[in-house]
Amino acid sequence: MKRNKKQITTYFILFSLLLIGVVYAILQANLQINGTAKIQANTWNIYFDNIQENENSVVIGNDDQEAVIDPENNCKVDFSVSLAIPGDFYEFTVDVVNAGTIDGMIDSINNSFKINGVDSDIPDYLDYTITYSTGVSIEPKHKLNHNSTETYKVRVEYKNDIEELPSATTLTMSFEINYVQADDTAIIVPFNIYNVFQSELDSNSGLVLEYTGTHQDSFTQTGNEKIYHWYADSDDNANIILEKWNVIFAGYCWEMIRTTDTGGVKLTYNGVPVDGKCTATGADQQIGTSKMNTSGNSPAYEGYMIPESSKIKKYTAASAVSGSLYGTGVTWDGTNYTLTNTSTSYNSTHHYTCANTTGICSTVRYYYYYICYITLSGGETIEPVLTNMLNSSDVNYSNSVLKTYLETWYQNNMTTYASKLEDTIFCNDRTLTNLSSAGWNPNGGGTYTYLKFKSLSIQNDLSCETVTDQFSTQNPSALLTYPVGLMTTTESNLLNNKNLRKTGNVYWLFSPSAYTDGMANNYYVKADGTFDDYGASQTTGVRPTISLKPGTKVSSGDGSKNNPYIVE
Repeated sequence: MKRNKKQITTYFILFSLLLIGVVYAILQANLQINGTAKIQANTWNIYFDNIQENENSVVIGNDDQEAVIDPENNCKVDFSVSLAIPGDFYEFTVDVVNAGTIDGMIDSINNSFKINGVDSDIPDYLDYTITYSTGVSIEPKHKLNHNSTETYKVRVEYKNDIEELPSATTLTMSFEINYVQADDTAIIVPFNIYNVFQSELDSNSGLVLEYTGTHQDSFTQTGNEKIYHWYADSDDNANIILEKWNVIFAGYCWEMIRTTDTGGVKLTYNGVPVDGKCTATGADQQIGTSKMNTSGNSPAYEGYMIPESSKIKKYTAASAVSGSLYGTGVTWDGTNYTLTNTSTSYNSTHHYTCANTTGICSTVRYYYYYICYITLSGGETIEPVLTNMLNSSDVNYSNSVLKTYLETWYQNNMTTYASKLEDTIFCNDRTLTNLSSAGWNPNGGGTYTYLKFKSLSIQNDLSCETVTDQFSTQNPSALLTYPVGLMTTTESNLLNNKNLRKTGNVYWLFSPSAYTDGMANNYYVKADGTFDDYGASQTTGVRPTISLKPGTKVSSGDGSKNNPYIVE
C-alpha cells in the first residue's frame, strides 16, 4: 500500500507540470538570447627605433662600436665603447615605439653587470643610467599608449671624482625591460614640463638654446632659473620642433615657446584639440581677430593700455601755409604763443608754426614728419607730449581694444585654470631708440625721420626697461586683470625660423614697431611667418600667451601633434 501511494503522488506532480506548460503555451512568449562575437584584428608591436648619439660623447673609433639596433631583433640595442680617462662618457637616446593597437606597460626591469665576465655590482668609478629623455626614472607599471613613442636616454660615464684609477677592465652591461598589455594598474609617470627644454639641451640636438641676455619675467621677484628657448637653424629642424612642442592644457592646444627665469614655461595658443591631437591650421590657430586700438593716429595708440584722452595728441595732415613763419621754440603769455628764432621754411630745427605770417597764435602746430603735425594749446610745448603718451606714470589709463578682447576671452574660458598659471610680465616695450634724430626732438630732428621703438630692430633682448611697459597682475602701473598677453617680437625672433611662426594667417605680436606719418604701427606675423607691422586700427588675428607655473607636470605624451603633452 505504501508503494502504491508513492506512485500516485508522483503521477500527480508530473501532471501538474504538464498543466503549467499548457497554460504558457496558450499565452505564448518565446524568450531567446542570440549573439555573435567577433574578434577584432589587433597587433602587438613595441620596438626600438631612431638612435641618436650625443655629439659630445667620446670618439669611439669605428662604426661597428656605435650603438645600433640589432638587425635581426629590433627589440635589442648593442653598443661597445672605450672610456679612456675620467670624465669620458658615451650617451645616446633611442625611441621606444608602440606601433601596435594595444596599450603596453612595463611589467619588469632586469639588469645585470659583469666585470671581466664575473657578476658584479656597478663599480664606484662608473655611472650607468637609463632614463626617459625627460630625466624621469624608468619604473614598472609605466604605460606606453598604442600609436605613441617615448625616448630612453642611455649614459655610461667614467666618473671624474674617483679616488683611485682602476686597471683596464671589460665591463658587460645588460638592461632588459619587459612590456605586457596594460591593465588598470598601469600609470603615467608625470614629469616637470620645464625639463623638456633641459633634456633637449642636454641631448645636444641644437634645437634648444640657453638665453644668456638680460631678462625680467616676474614683477615681484628676481628669477634665477635658466631660460631655454626653441631654435631652428634650418627648415628641417623647424619641422622637427613642430613635433616636439605641443601641449594640451585647459582644453586647448598650445605651443611651448620658452621657459621663464622663474622656472615656468610660456605657451602660445594653437587651437582646439580634435581626438586628442593638435593639428589646427590657419584661422583655427587663433581665438579670433581684433584691432589693437580704435585708432592709430597718435603715438598713444602704440600701447596695450592708453592714456587719458586729454593727453592723446592726434595727428593732422596739412601742407604749410604759404608765407608762414616757423620757429625753433615758442613763448606763452597766458593767451597766445609767439614763435622764437623764426624762419620762413620748415626744417630740422624749425618745427613750430602758427600757420600765419605774424608768428602769433592761441594754438600752435608742431610739425614732426613731413606734413604731419600735432596741435598744442594752453602753453604746452613738445617736451612733455611724448612722455604723457608713452611713459608717464599714469600712461596706462584705459584698456586698449585688444586688452579687453583678450581678457574677455580669458574670463570666459580660463579662470578655472588660474592655479596652474604664474604671474609673468608681458612686455609692451615702448622704449624709443631714435628720439634724438626724429622730428619729435625739441632741439631739432629730421623732417622725414619717424619714431622707432626698440623692437623695430627685432633685438634678442628679453629685458623690459620701463615699469609702465611691464604688464602684470602685480604691477599697479601696468595692471592686467588676468595673466594673459601675447608673444613679443623678441620671443618670436628667438625661434629663428619663419616656419615656427607661420600659421597661414596674420596675427598680432605684443611689440610696437614705429610711429610713421600719422600712424601707430605694431608688429604682427605674416601668413608666411615673417615679420611686418600694421596700423593699430587694423583687424588682425589673436593668439593668447600664458605661462605655466614652475613645477607644472605633464602626465603623458611626447610633444608631437598626434600625441601632445597633457598637463596634469
